[in-house]
Amino acid sequence: MSELETPSPISGKLPVEARTVFRLSSAIFYLIGFLVTGALAFAAVWFDWPRWLQITAFVLLAIDVIYSLVDIIVFQKWKQERFTYLVQPLEIRLHHGIITTHDVLIPMTKVQYVHAKQGPLLRKYGLQTITIGTAAGSHEIYAIEESFAKTLREQIAVYARIEEEDVV
Repeated sequence: MSELETPSPISGKLPVEARTVFRLSSAIFYLIGFLVTGALAFAAVWFDWPRWLQITAFVLLAIDVIYSLVDIIVFQKWKQERFTYLVQPLEIRLHHGIITTHDVLIPMTKVQYVHAKQGPLLRKYGLQTITIGTAAGSHEIYAIEESFAKTLREQIAVYARIEEEDVV
C-alpha cells in the first residue's frame, strides 16, 4: 500500500454466537441469585418467620425469576445487536447500550495497549474479547471471532504504533 492510499476501516457487529455466550453467562449469574433468593424464601417458611417476611421473600423470588428471563431472552439479544465498532487509522468508535447508549471515540494516539482475553465460554464458541487500554481506562470489543480478533488486534497495534510486547 502506498503512502497516498488510506487503509479501509474495519467495522462490524458482534457475531450471533455472542448472543449464546451472553445468555449463558447471564444464566449462570442469575442462577446464583436465584439460589440465594430461593434459600431465603425456604428459610422464611422453614423457620416460620412473620408472614410479611415470607411474602416479601417469595415476591423477591418471583421478581428474580421474571427479570432474569426478560434479561436472558430479550436484553441479551438487544445487547448483541446494538454493539458496533469501527476501527479507522486515526480512531476507534464503539457504540453500545440498550436503555442508555454509549458512543465512545478513542483516538489512536491515546491507545497504550491491546489485549485479547478468552474465558471458558468464549473458548467453547471460538470467540475472544479485545481490550483497548488508554491512560483513562480500558474499552472492550466483546466476543468476536478468534481468527478475526488476532487480525483486528494487530491492525489496531499498527494504527496506534504499539510495540510488539504491548500486544498480548
